[in-house]
Amino acid sequence: MTSVDGRPAELMTLVFPGDRAHPAVAEVLAEIAGGRDITVLDLVFVTRTSGDMVRIADARENLGDTGLGPVGALRVSASAFIGEDDLGMVRDWLRPGTSAAVIAYEHTWARRLAQAVRDAGGVLILSPSSGHLAEERRVVAESEAAVREAEAEAAAAERAAERYSTVGSRPACGDDLVGQLADLASLRDSGAISAAEFEAAKARLLTT
Repeated sequence: MTSVDGRPAELMTLVFPGDRAHPAVAEVLAEIAGGRDITVLDLVFVTRTSGDMVRIADARENLGDTGLGPVGALRVSASAFIGEDDLGMVRDWLRPGTSAAVIAYEHTWARRLAQAVRDAGGVLILSPSSGHLAEERRVVAESEAAVREAEAEAAAAERAAERYSTVGSRPACGDDLVGQLADLASLRDSGAISAAEFEAAKARLLTT
């Protein structure tokens, strides 16, 4: 996420049971935001009541009723960094009787470094790491491969079941008998049928 003035910013969502933030969490957040390394740019508190009504309060209002009074007392940007799209997603998955604090923040050290680069005539380029992208591609590829493997196994099992259901159910003689016995042995060897099922089907063929 990049802020409107090109500063490196990120979005974080904290979800709470009930309609208030936990005091211990608010205390830690206020402590972190009051330091040199993190700057809170925007903060919105979303509550979905047990009656499925949604209430929204931001850092430019009184957040005392949300449990985030210490954080709300911090000076935040006059610009709204958290957009309707961000809030819309939170509203969609937030369950009744819960609440969430959506926080836009920046690593202040990164801002200082970026300013030093610009003062030196350089340019700051923000991009996802190649390692992160590679990991995303790996996870997607593994998921797709698992789906294909499961589909192939299901199809093979269905074919085996169809073949097994017909073997031994009709008279067999000569080459046909030999072929059906070979099919049975193949199904047994592949694990599609058990040894007991193999013996029962073979007995039906030989006594038909």
